[in-house]
Amino acid sequence: MAVDDVTKIIIRRPREQVADYAGNPNNAPQWYVNIKSVEWKSAPPLRVGSRLAFVAQFLGRQLAYTYEIVEQLPS
Repeated sequence: MAVDDVTKIIIRRPREQVADYAGNPNNAPQWYVNIKSVEWKSAPPLRVGSRLAFVAQFLGRQLAYTYEIVEQLPS
């Protein structure tokens, strides 16, 4: 089954402020409704090599996954 999930919103804030907020994994449950929790598996701050465990709810199922940062570009 193919799923196409698209969301669009206009945020009236400076780009740097939005990037700082959205780039902080601790804020993910506040702005992304499917993410229920974030747990740092490595010590903050976010950098190459950081690992973060997420728990999400999607299509009635719970998903648990870990991201590892392999590249980080300035915002």
